[in-house]
Amino acid sequence: MKKRSLIFISILVFLNLSVFAQFITVKKDNKGWRLFDNKKEIEIKGMVWAYTPIGETHTYDLWSKDDTFIMRMIDTDMTMLKAIGVNAIRCFNDIPPKWVEYIYSKYGIYTIINNLLGRYGVMVNGTWYPNTDYSDLYTRETLVAMAAESAEKYRAVNGVLMYMFGNESNYGLVWSGTEIENLPTGEQNIVKAGYLYSVLEEAMAACKEVDPFHPVGIVNGDTQYLELIKKLCPSLDILGVNAYRGYKFYDSFYENIADVLDKPIVFTEAGADAYNEIYHQEDQFAQMTYLESQWKEIYQQGYGKGRSQNVIGGFVFEWIDEWWKHYQNKELSLHNTTGTWSNSGYELDYRDGLNNMNEEWFGICAQSEIKDNGINKRIPRAAYYLLKDVWKLSLYNSTEDQIEKTFSGLDNAMYLANGNEKSVKEIINSNDRVKIDTMNVTVQSVTPVYVNSVVGALKKGKNVKDSFNYENKNKELISTQIQAEGTLGITVKPVENLTASAVAKLWTDAPFTKLGEVYPSYYKKFKGVSTKKPEKEIQYVDLYSANMSYKNSWFDLNGYYHKGHTNFETTGDIFNISKEAFDIIGYDTYGSKAPIAVEFVGKQLLEGLSVIGGPEIWGGAKPQIQANYWRTFHLPNTYVPSINLGVVYAEEFGAASNSSLDPYNAYGAGRKASIYAESAFAPWVTLKVGVLHAGNEKVGAKYIKSNGKKGKITYLDTLGGYVQIGTNLLQYAYIYGTGIYRGLVADTNPQTVRGSFFTSDSGSGNRIEGQIGADAIFGNFVFRPVVRARMPLQGPITKKGLQARSLLDSPFIVGFGNRKAIEIEAVFTYDPEGATWFHEWNSNDIEGSKLAFSITGMYTLFADATDSIPFKSADWATKQNPDKTSSSGLLWYAAKPLPKQSNLWQVGGRLVTNPIPDLRAIVTASVGSLGAMTGAYKDAHTPQLITFFNAGLAVRYKHWIGAGNISINSWGPEHWWRNFNKIFPLQYSFEIAYGFDKNPSFLDSKNRIGLRINGRTFGKYSDDAFFALPKTAKMIGSHYFEIGAFVNVGF
Repeated sequence: MKKRSLIFISILVFLNLSVFAQFITVKKDNKGWRLFDNKKEIEIKGMVWAYTPIGETHTYDLWSKDDTFIMRMIDTDMTMLKAIGVNAIRCFNDIPPKWVEYIYSKYGIYTIINNLLGRYGVMVNGTWYPNTDYSDLYTRETLVAMAAESAEKYRAVNGVLMYMFGNESNYGLVWSGTEIENLPTGEQNIVKAGYLYSVLEEAMAACKEVDPFHPVGIVNGDTQYLELIKKLCPSLDILGVNAYRGYKFYDSFYENIADVLDKPIVFTEAGADAYNEIYHQEDQFAQMTYLESQWKEIYQQGYGKGRSQNVIGGFVFEWIDEWWKHYQNKELSLHNTTGTWSNSGYELDYRDGLNNMNEEWFGICAQSEIKDNGINKRIPRAAYYLLKDVWKLSLYNSTEDQIEKTFSGLDNAMYLANGNEKSVKEIINSNDRVKIDTMNVTVQSVTPVYVNSVVGALKKGKNVKDSFNYENKNKELISTQIQAEGTLGITVKPVENLTASAVAKLWTDAPFTKLGEVYPSYYKKFKGVSTKKPEKEIQYVDLYSANMSYKNSWFDLNGYYHKGHTNFETTGDIFNISKEAFDIIGYDTYGSKAPIAVEFVGKQLLEGLSVIGGPEIWGGAKPQIQANYWRTFHLPNTYVPSINLGVVYAEEFGAASNSSLDPYNAYGAGRKASIYAESAFAPWVTLKVGVLHAGNEKVGAKYIKSNGKKGKITYLDTLGGYVQIGTNLLQYAYIYGTGIYRGLVADTNPQTVRGSFFTSDSGSGNRIEGQIGADAIFGNFVFRPVVRARMPLQGPITKKGLQARSLLDSPFIVGFGNRKAIEIEAVFTYDPEGATWFHEWNSNDIEGSKLAFSITGMYTLFADATDSIPFKSADWATKQNPDKTSSSGLLWYAAKPLPKQSNLWQVGGRLVTNPIPDLRAIVTASVGSLGAMTGAYKDAHTPQLITFFNAGLAVRYKHWIGAGNISINSWGPEHWWRNFNKIFPLQYSFEIAYGFDKNPSFLDSKNRIGLRINGRTFGKYSDDAFFALPKTAKMIGSHYFEIGAFVNVGF
C-alpha cells in the first residue's frame, strides 16, 4: 500500500514538474543565501520597468494596445536592458502571461509578479475603499482570493521569478475603525500592522497552495516591523525592501534582517533621482554616485563575502523618467522639476526644509519628446553605463578583492560624458537656451451652400453656380474662402530656474463661417462687416499668449498672459471667491487677454500660501489681489485627528464703471474674505463649515424691497455662511446635508461645473439654500443624487406699477441662480476602470474601459419669477463712468423678468467604448424641456419653453477620426441664443480626418487632413444673425451649410 502511494505521489510530482518548466527556490548554506532556477544560480540584477510615455499618466494601459505596438515597446526596452546585464524586471500583475514568456524566451529576462494587494484601495462586496482596512473579514477574504488568482494566472508561465505582495503597505495603515481608534495613539499602528502582516501571510500561503514552484515575498517599506513579520509570516521566502537611504544601507540593515528573520533580501526598489534641487538642473553625476555606492555595498553583503551574506540582488528604481508623477493628471507633457519629499540621505542636494527628491527624475534613462516608431526615445544617463560595467561582476562568485578592483576601476568620467552627450537636457540646451516648442500651420477652405437655391436650380435645369456665389443681406459677396493661420511658440530659459514662453498667432483673415462667432476681437473682418472693435485696433498678427515660471527653495513665481490657471477650489475656497481661467476661447470672443496675473506659491515655512494678482486674473475680473492659505492641523485627539483650515482674501482695485458697460462693477472695488474648516469625526461623520464676507462696496446702496418699500444695504447683507454634515455610516453611500446662506450682496463666482452635472453653486447672494445628497458607490457603479431648495431673502418685484430690479440700477437682483426653486439632479456612472475618472476634462482621450457611461438627469419642480436679468449685447458704445471718465465697450441691457416656471427637465448621457485595440467610439445625447436664460425672449416673440434633442457620435480607428452631431429644435452654439430662445429646426456637423500620427486626439485638430460639413435649417423662431442667407431669401424654410477642407501640420 505504501509503495503504491509513493509511486502515485511521484507521478503527480513528475506531472507538475512537466507543467512547471521552472522551479525557483532560495537556498542557504554556510556562505549565505542564493536564488536558483532549478540548479542555475540567479543573481538579481533587476530594473523596475517603467514604460509610461510622455503625455500619459498612471492610467496608461500598454496591454490594451495591439500586439505589434506592445512588441515594439518590449523590444525597445528589453534590448537596452539586456545590453547592460539586466536579468529581471519588476512588474505589476496586469502584465499578460504571454508577454512574460516573450520577454523571457527572447531576452532571458525574468519577471517578478507584484500584486499590490489593496495598497492603494480595494473593491470589497461592490464597494471601493480607498484606504484598505486589513482588519475587516471581507476585505481579508478578498485580498487572499486576489493572491490565489495571481498564482493561478502565472503558475505555468515560463519567466516568472517570484510573487511579491504589497508595495510599502506598512506606510499605508490609515484606515479607521472603532476598535482601533479606542487604543492609545502610539499603539494603533502596531495593531494595524499586525492585521496587515497576518493577511499578507494568508495571501502568501494561498499563493503557495496554487503554485508551490515559485518563491513568495512582500514588498516592505524599509525594515519596519521585522519582529511582526517574523512572528506572523512563516510562509515568507524572500523579503522585498524598498529603501531610499542615500549612499548606503549600512551593515546594521543587513544584520538586523539576518538576526531577526534569517531570510534572503532583494531590494525591490533602490536608486536615486537625477535632478539637483539646489541648482535646479539635471544631475547625472549624483545619480551615478549613489547607485555606485549602493551596488558596491550589495556586492559586499552578498553570498560568500563573510558579512551578512543575505542579499540576492536588487531592482534599480527606475528604467525611465515618468512625467506624470508630480501632478498625476495635469502637466503630463512637462518634465516637472518640483521636489515632492525630503531625504537627508541624499546629501548632495539636501537642505533643511527643502524637498530634494524629484519623483519625475528617477529614470536611469530620460525620455525624449521625439518618438521612434511611436515610442519616446530612451536617452541613457551616466548610471546606465555605470551599471553595465558593474553588473559584469558576479554577485555570488566574486571576492572582496574583485569587488574593490571592479569598483575602483569604474570610468565615471566616461559614463558621465556618455550620459551628457546623449541627454535630452543637453540636446535642448545646446540651442543657446532658446527653443521653438510650438510651430503649426492650418490652411482651410470653406464653401458656403444655400441649399434652397441648389434644389431650385436643379429642378429648373439651371446652372447651380449661383448657389455658391451670392450677396447676403449685409451686402457681402458669399463665396468660397481660403484662410491660413500659423502659430509660433518660443521658450527661453536664461537661467536654470527661470522659464518663459510666448506664443504668436498670424493669419490671413478670419476663418470663414456664417454659422457662429469667429473670435471677433482678433481677426480682421471681411470688407463690409461691422466689427466689435474700431478698425485701427484689428490686426493680422497677435502676441497671443505668454507665461513665465521662476522657482527657488522658498517660493515659485508664475506669470500668466492669456494662459490658463486654476483656482483655490481644492484649498478651502468653498465660496468660489477665486475662479479658474481656462475659458481662453470665451475670452477671445469678447476681446479679453485674460488671465493677466502674477502668482506666488510658497514653500517650506510658507507652504500652503498662494497669492495671485493682476489687472484681470480671469475674464471680466476686476483688478485685484487674492491670497489663499491652506493647512492641515494634526490634533492629539482620537475622535478628531485633524482639521483642514482654509482662508481666502481678495482686495479689488479700480474705479466704478458705467453700469451699462459693466453692471458687475457699477459700485467699484470691494473686498471678499472667507474662512473654511473641515474635519472627520470618529470615524463616520464629516463636518464642513465656512463664513463669508463679500460686497462691502455696496454698503449704503439703496434698493427697492419686494413689497415696494425702500431699503439700504448694511454690513449684515455682506455676510454668508456654509455648513455641511455628512456620514458614511451606510456601507455603500456617503450621505450629506448642506445649508447655504448668502446676504443680499454677498455675491461671488459660480462654481465650476464638474462630474457631468448640469449645474453647480451659482455664487449668487440674496438666498437661503438647502441641499440633501448622496454619493453611492457599488462596484463599478456610482450614483450621485442631490435635492436642492432655495429662496431669496428679498423676492422679485412683481407688484403692478413697480419696475423690476436690474443690476443696471440696483445692488442686487433675483436672478436665475437665486430665485425660489426646488430641483432634483442626479448623475449615474458606470466605469469599470477606476484608474481614470470618467468625468475628467480629457476623458474622451484617456478613458481606458471597454465600456463606460454616464447619465445625468435634472428636474425642476418649481422656479419662481425673477427680476430683470442683464445680458451682454453686440453693440459697441462709449459711456461716461461715475468718476466722469469715459469708457468704451459692449453694452449690457436689462431683459424683462422671467415668469414662474415648473416641470423643467433635461437628461443627458455619454458613452465611451474601446471594443478592440485602437478603436474608440464616443456617443453623446441630451433631451429636455427648458426655458430661456433671460426674459428677452418676450421681445423676440419666441416660446417660453423649448423642447430639444441633441446627439453625437465620434469614432477613432488608428489614424482615422470622425465625428457627427445633430441638434433638433435647439439653440445655437453660443450661449446668448438661449437669452432670446432663438432656435433652429435642425443643426448638424460631420467631420472625417486622417491623422498623420496614430490615435489623433478628440480634443483638437492637430496634425491631420480632413473634411467637415456644418449646417442648419431656419424656422419660425430662428434668426440669421450672421447673414448666411441671400438677401432675397425668406428665412423660414431656408437651409444653409458649409463644406470645409483643412490641413494642419505642426508640433
